Amino acid sequence: MKSWVSFIPPVEVVDFIIHSVADILEKEFGRSISEENIHILDPFTGTGTFITRLLQSGRIKPEDLERKYRNEIHANELVLLAYYIAAINIENVYHDLTPDPEDGIGKEKYTPFDGICLTDTFQLGETADGEKLFSEMFPQNSKRVQRQKKAPLKIIMGNPPYSVGQKSANDNAQNQKYTKLDARIATTYAANTDATNKNSLYDSYIKAFRWSTDRLGKDGGIICFVSNGAWLDGNSADGFRKSLEEEFTSIYVFNLRGNQRTSGELSRKEGGKIFGSGSRTPIAITLLVKNPEKMEM
Repeated sequence: MKSWVSFIPPVEVVDFIIHSVADILEKEFGRSISEENIHILDPFTGTGTFITRLLQSGRIKPEDLERKYRNEIHANELVLLAYYIAAINIENVYHDLTPDPEDGIGKEKYTPFDGICLTDTFQLGETADGEKLFSEMFPQNSKRVQRQKKAPLKIIMGNPPYSVGQKSANDNAQNQKYTKLDARIATTYAANTDATNKNSLYDSYIKAFRWSTDRLGKDGGIICFVSNGAWLDGNSADGFRKSLEEEFTSIYVFNLRGNQRTSGELSRKEGGKIFGSGSRTPIAITLLVKNPEKMEM
């Protein structure tokens, strides 16, 4: 079975993303992240850090918390162990945030998080039915997947993975093939560059941007990822950069640097490794806004 490799972002980065997304949602759309029908997805949830910190952020009003938790927060994970850990982490945080009126400790009834799916996010757009991988073993999971596919997503945020076999997104190791998703990259990011070597445009973190852009609801929304930042100045990524400019109405990029493939004075200027010892690549936080009211006619 294929799997993904992700580095765990610092909590400070996660919190910055959550609060930035909430602020931009209010600025661009006049909506609160706590409102009804603001659906949120972490497509590569790992152990659930983005969702747990969202629940703890104070951005969701206490009176909206149960509705949000049950109906409007979604998460995907492909690795079984991480999936179970994420579910437990999210459920425990919710349990702690909903105290029993009598003792103030926590609800007596433990509430499962039905918004998490054991699935390959990229596979969801490949067929009409979505992910089939775990349908026989986990029929309830298939119902969750179908429910998520129907949700009008307004916010997609998280930490996209690298592909297995890659120490970084620049290693150009063989990636999992997704026919429709790869075709979309070919007709957008790849078509917008004159570079000869376009392999890096099919790295998993770039695929995450393409998939998420196509997945946003018709009324637009926000994408925010912390990812490899090599796309900022890579030659073959000029088509990716051009596509972002064409497809989004507002773009915010925070270059955290951290490129450890440099040396000497340049390496010193790049600073430390943002993701700890596991990461040698530059890191960037990218916040993209698609506001239909501001799109050029």
